[in-house]
Amino acid sequence: MNYEELMEYLDLEDGSDFQYFEAMADLLEAEEYIEQEAIYQLFSEAPNDLIAELLNDYFEDVTGGLPEDAGEIVSLMEQIRMFLEGIIMNAEDESELRKFTDEFYRFKSWYSEESEVELLPEKQGASLYQCLRDAITTARMEKLGGEKYRYNFENALDYELDSYTMSFADLVAAEDDYNDGTIVFDKDDEEFGGNLSREEEHL
Repeated sequence: MNYEELMEYLDLEDGSDFQYFEAMADLLEAEEYIEQEAIYQLFSEAPNDLIAELLNDYFEDVTGGLPEDAGEIVSLMEQIRMFLEGIIMNAEDESELRKFTDEFYRFKSWYSEESEVELLPEKQGASLYQCLRDAITTARMEKLGGEKYRYNFENALDYELDSYTMSFADLVAAEDDYNDGTIVFDKDDEEFGGNLSREEEHL
């Protein structure tokens, strides 16, 4: 869908109305193809801090729907969240906003199409394979009395993040810590299987 069709799908007049959780959820979970340029135009009309807030709310909601033993995928999703929020909170020009749109679009494609989760029925039956978006929906239905599965997220852990330097001040609320420097998140961060480094910010 193009920009006009996207606005109709999200029930928005324009990007300045992009301020509700449901709009972010519909954008990330849409099954119909959305042109990347349409998403860029949407983000160019919405405040960066509001986009970051909606991302935070969405990630918090979906990770809360994951099974209790899904620690590795929860950690990966948290890293992706911080990565995306760091980019949008520091996007001050068109090139940086396009960088955010590229990464958002890549995440959306992985989350709703490319990722693969194996669902093994607790009763007899063949395994099911779903994208992460659908596996989270199935896990939520399970908590409401739906069929029970064991979830294997191993094949959904291959999402790669480029190194990106984020202002630590922008993440104080999430981290509940203080630092005058910057924090560098790398796909090999120690917390998520690699190394985490901090650099001093020079005035």
